Parts: sequence; structure tokens; C-alpha cells
Amino acid sequence: TGTFENIYTYQDNYGCVNSDTMFITIIDPINADAGLDFEVCVDTGAILLTGSPANGSWSGNGINPNGTYNVNIDGSFDFTYTFGSGNCLTTDLVNIVVNPLPIIDAGNNQNFCIDAGVQNLSGSPSNGFWSGTAINANGDFDPANAGVGSHTVYYSFVDANTCENIDSTIITVHALPIVDAGNDTTLCNQPGAGNFSASPPNGTWAGTHISPSGEFSPTLTGVFINTYTYTDANTCVNSDTMSITVINPTNADAG
Repeated sequence: TGTFENIYTYQDNYGCVNSDTMFITIIDPINADAGLDFEVCVDTGAILLTGSPANGSWSGNGINPNGTYNVNIDGSFDFTYTFGSGNCLTTDLVNIVVNPLPIIDAGNNQNFCIDAGVQNLSGSPSNGFWSGTAINANGDFDPANAGVGSHTVYYSFVDANTCENIDSTIITVHALPIVDAGNDTTLCNQPGAGNFSASPPNGTWAGTHISPSGEFSPTLTGVFINTYTYTDANTCVNSDTMSITVINPTNADAG
């Protein structure tokens, strides 16, 4: 660097000579600095790159000259920051790695009966976090707390690049079927079977002296509790009970 004197001399056809002097000053260029390489996630959106000194210009892979870049595709990208002009123009590169979002799966939609108890859901990859109606971060879903109906729950996961993604699944909670075993009944202890029906049909009876189809054949007196159980199309089960009191008949006496 420094200032250098330069003399230009000219002699014409008549032998006349003249000269002129100019000075050239050599300075160190101001180096452009694009900054440190860095990483972002593909869903980051618009970012602003800042170079030094200010008022330079950016170029590369669709970046705006002022440094605005819309992150929308993953990969590795080099951007050039240019500062100065002419012989003093300098450039610098910065590399940006755009990481994809993790691929996650909250699982298929599921159905539970309201009395199923707490159900633990699992998402992929493991070690994510759940959120939504009646579910804790570990994936414990309580159908009774959620109530009858459809509920959307969400599974989120953050990977080693701090990129986060989220998936959802729908859990449908079904009510138990309404079951009616009928009114309590009194029968006499006499031969012959009584047939009992309940609602809805096609359930199963259980108890003393009663068959699964509802035929009751008493052989002694007493009070007998019978349970009618029904399973609906959602595999939800409910039951109801009725009592049959068996008494000795009052014998007729014709005299």
C-alpha cells in the first residue's frame, strides 16, 4: 500500500517534449464478511442475512440483494456477499443448511368405549409430546374425561436439529349401550320354564336357574338375581339386573 507517482512523457514530431504526473494510491480493500455458516429448519419462512460492512449485496439461490431469503426447500446452499466496487470489490461466502422436518406419525384413528379406562397412545418417533382433549404429554388418554364424541389429539416431535413437526389423530369415544333387563318378577315354584326377554335383544343372561337365552326354571324358592349383558356394534358392553322371587304356590282346596 502507499501512494505512487507516475509520469507520462510525450515527444511530438518536432522534438518537443512534455510530461504529466498522476498519483496512484494503493489501499487495502475492505473485506466483505458474510457471517458464520448456520442451519435452519425448512419451515422457518423468510430470514434476513446480514453482511459486514453494511450496504453490500447478496446473491445466490434466489436470495434478494438486500439479504432476504425465503426458506422453503431443504438442502445446503451457498450465498455470496459482495462489498465495494472495481479493484476494491471483495466477496465472502456463507453456507446455510436447511434441515427437513422430522417425519412423525400419531397413528391411526381409534375408537374406545367410555368405560375403557386410561389408554396410552404411542407416536413415532418415540419421545415426542401429546396434547389435546383429555390427554397428557405422555399420551395417556382418558375416555371418561373426554366424554362421548370425536376428539382430535396431537403428537409433536423435535429432532436433533431442533426441527419440530406435528401430526394428529382422531379418537372417538362411544357411549355404552342402554340395557334394560326388565322389572323384578315373582314366580311360583312349579314345573315349567319362564322365558324372559330384555332390551336390546340378542344379549346374554347369566344367573341361577336361567339359561343364556333367558329361560328360567326354578327348582326351589328364594330370590335370584339375574344379569342381562349386551354388546353393541362398537364392542361396548353394558348390563342390567333383575330379580326373580320364587315362592311356593298357594294350593287350591276344593273341599
